[in-house]
Amino acid sequence: MAMRRVRTGVATAAAWAVLGCGDDGRGDSAASGSASSPITTATEASTATEPTTTTAGTTAPTTAGGDSESTGEATTAGTTAPTTTSAVGCQDCTQPHQQCIAGECVSGCQGQADACGPGQVCDVISGECKDGGDGCTLAGPSAACDSAECGPGSACDGQGGCIAVAPCLDVACTDDGRCWGTQCSCERTPSCGDPPADLLNGPFSADISALDFADDCTAWAVTVSGGQEFVRRMSSAGEMEAFGAIGDYDLGEVRVLRNLVIPRAAGSPALTAAATPPSPVEGNGEVALTYICCPSCGSCANNPSARGVARLVEDDPVMPLPIVIYAEPTQGTGPFGQMHLDGGPQGLTWGENRVLYVGNAVGDGDYSSADLEAGTVDSLYTFDARVSASAPVSPVHNLVALLEGELYRFNVVTHEAEFVVDVMADVTGLSHDAFDGHVYASLSTLEVVRVHPFTGAALPFATMPAKGRVAVSPSGALWFTPVKYLNAGALQSWPLPTGL
Repeated sequence: MAMRRVRTGVATAAAWAVLGCGDDGRGDSAASGSASSPITTATEASTATEPTTTTAGTTAPTTAGGDSESTGEATTAGTTAPTTTSAVGCQDCTQPHQQCIAGECVSGCQGQADACGPGQVCDVISGECKDGGDGCTLAGPSAACDSAECGPGSACDGQGGCIAVAPCLDVACTDDGRCWGTQCSCERTPSCGDPPADLLNGPFSADISALDFADDCTAWAVTVSGGQEFVRRMSSAGEMEAFGAIGDYDLGEVRVLRNLVIPRAAGSPALTAAATPPSPVEGNGEVALTYICCPSCGSCANNPSARGVARLVEDDPVMPLPIVIYAEPTQGTGPFGQMHLDGGPQGLTWGENRVLYVGNAVGDGDYSSADLEAGTVDSLYTFDARVSASAPVSPVHNLVALLEGELYRFNVVTHEAEFVVDVMADVTGLSHDAFDGHVYASLSTLEVVRVHPFTGAALPFATMPAKGRVAVSPSGALWFTPVKYLNAGALQSWPLPTGL
């Protein structure tokens, strides 16, 4: 299924999606990088764009941006606006934004187009009209989803239903299909701590090429050294263990299956269209990685065993990292600009349905699902450029980066892709923050950009000291790791925002 590009809109600071106060989470880097590149985004409003081909002979229109959250409106001085009441009693007080209080039906502002006055926004967490700068506020426009409308904290599943997205765990919908997120958290509450930085920068990070974290803050790393390669694990307490890869076959990315599943609303249509995701693989904390050996390099040349997707089998001391999905030999020119790092499959990620997704397994631009239980690959889509990174952002959506910087939101059920933003530089890595739903993109220019995957809002967050990748930890930190085959350097972290 070939893709047609859809580019619309311009990024502005006002496109920032989640309204409210709190630590902005930015940090200064140890060294500055290249000058910032301009960023092109999809427009905030739900605007029809060119159709995206989904199956042979069938096209479906796509919409750009606007799925869940808000542009920052100007604030005015004032107090929280009251909710509306009805004196007719509570016999018809049945909608999810209504409560019967002292015999009167009190309605919150959720699901109403013009519930709040000038300079105020509807906070779907409290149901109150608030000034736009107030803390713990989730507000924004709704996006059409067939006959439904998906408001803040929710997104369209591509099949007419609204599903919850971070920072919300569920959705509520009125009888006429106006939906918003519920059970939303507005403060980050880490449940674990990262391994000590001095230990992460010890033997654990020798020849490191990528980093990821499990839900318990266990750190995982893979290596590119030109010799024997390894996957390494370090617990929060600093205990390290290593697993040997297949000889000197270079390792590209490491991904840990994390507890990112977000329940759907009971009233949403079941996701049971003809294109059904592959059967799940079990195990939160399960580790997968890519072998990316250069197709023209040494023992990797004409060797089908040198490229693919592997899983960690801890109880097999002889072959703990076997390739279970073999990939065709492919070679890119980015995002690192080094042939040993830019070949083979890239864009490895776990979806929330516990199936792996990876780019370039069949050919450049291919995006495939990997069922590790069955050991099979299903080619789902073909982008018009090589995939460099991807990350899950909802139960049915992955954010996918292409060479040169275009980001697309790919629906793993309908197999449709929608343009989100162009960051105008190669993306070396994407990492999703389950707290507020933002994705952190590390760029070849050394910039780190904070992207909202449903509005396209993108702003600079930090600068890396060298080319590398970033990884969100459940501790509330964003970690940078250098690719030491290119640059020696230390792992370092920046604090992430602590609240909405």
